Amino acid sequence: MKKILYLLLLAPSLLWAQKSPKNIIKVNLSSLLLRNYNFTYERSLSKHISFSLGFRTMPYGNVPLEGTITDIIDDKSINISRMRLGNIAITPEIRYYFSSKGNQGFYAAPYARYLVYDLTAPITVEDKSSGQFVQVDRDFKGKITSMNGGLMFGVQYPIWKNRMVFDFWIIGAHAGTSTGILTAEFKPALSADEQAVLQREVDNLDTSPFKSVGKVTANTAQINTEGPWLGVRGLGINLGFKF
Repeated sequence: MKKILYLLLLAPSLLWAQKSPKNIIKVNLSSLLLRNYNFTYERSLSKHISFSLGFRTMPYGNVPLEGTITDIIDDKSINISRMRLGNIAITPEIRYYFSSKGNQGFYAAPYARYLVYDLTAPITVEDKSSGQFVQVDRDFKGKITSMNGGLMFGVQYPIWKNRMVFDFWIIGAHAGTSTGILTAEFKPALSADEQAVLQREVDNLDTSPFKSVGKVTANTAQINTEGPWLGVRGLGINLGFKF
């Protein structure tokens, strides 16, 4: 009787050790440096092919790498230090592993990516052309969405009892299109001079390579953007658990 009880207690651990896990949950450690929380679920379909679905989120807040972005956006009317940014990204991908050992080693991964950015862009305008000093300082808030396709290369290896994995994204890139709408509300309403000054600034915003069109009224202003979108994936350090 004791032997039977012992075998019953031991059976779950024996099954756990023998079965070949096909699922992996991973977290990207390197993305934490940019205040991004990135998780991936991967499912093995064969020795060479797997499907994965990634979810990334960055809580709404200050812009990472503020100095770099300030250098890129060379427009004094946009106050980067007051800019706020948040985003989510959903990334399905198919991986092809060149090794026959079973979803490990060097891989190529074609993928799609859907991005949504929540954005607050403070715009400050000063003008003296009318003979009097006019200043308009408003926050434009809205969303920018983007659809992309791309390709990434990486390597993945088991690191502990075939239950933990190390997944390193070497390099990848994606391209697509984007659209956005940013709006501001004015209370109290803008004067005619303030409307003219802000409309002139909106018309002259340097948003290249994006196209932007803006309309200013006494109570609201809206900027519509559209254009290409380019992104890079790479140097990503991921740790995962197989089950």
